[in-house]
Amino acid sequence: MENLLYKSGIALHVIAGFLSLVSGMVAMSYGKKGGKVHNVSGIIFYWSMVVIFVTTLLFFILNPTLLKYQFFLTIGIVSFYPTWSGKRMLKMKKGLVPTWYDITAAFLVGISGLIMLVYGNVLLFKLSIDSPLVYLFFVFGIVSILNSFGDLRFYLKFKEELKMHWFFAHGGKMIGAYSAALTAFCVNIVPRFLPENFPALGNMILWTGPSVIFAIVSVKVLRKYRVKFKII
Repeated sequence: MENLLYKSGIALHVIAGFLSLVSGMVAMSYGKKGGKVHNVSGIIFYWSMVVIFVTTLLFFILNPTLLKYQFFLTIGIVSFYPTWSGKRMLKMKKGLVPTWYDITAAFLVGISGLIMLVYGNVLLFKLSIDSPLVYLFFVFGIVSILNSFGDLRFYLKFKEELKMHWFFAHGGKMIGAYSAALTAFCVNIVPRFLPENFPALGNMILWTGPSVIFAIVSVKVLRKYRVKFKII
């Protein structure tokens, strides 16, 4: 039964992963924002990311002690939260009025980030595990905390939202989610085609590269729309 669950999860995970990469690129690159192509591809991307997150949870539950699946859980959290909260932004076009579950989710992702940092320290210093995956616990822990802080400061009214906040939050979050999905692809698939003696530093660059590249893309794209909407 457990083996059947795992194999079924793998099949769904691979299909959803492929769909997320294709539909996400279509949503970002083709069609008018808010148009039919953008909306349909965005819906496919969202539900693909839901399936990816659920199957990632399944893999972790089936193999909780394996570093690989512990790490994949962190990517699942880092990629799913901005996907979910980015979609939630579309419900707040008339004003940022978060529900209790918006606030709860933001707190939980922040707590998960702290857990990632603590667990990374345990792996690195207490258990002396020497793996590039360990260092990414720190990277994704910081990303999760920043995601949490970025939302809570607006949700709890520590900072007032700017004009068109929903648009920029939606765009930034979805680009961030896509970069995390691409990172998961680089971590899980690309190493299979690399030589066994491929340096650890090379892996780190490969795995963090998508986040850096799409962070730059996000800044440039959102800056273009700030100029378009005359928002300084």
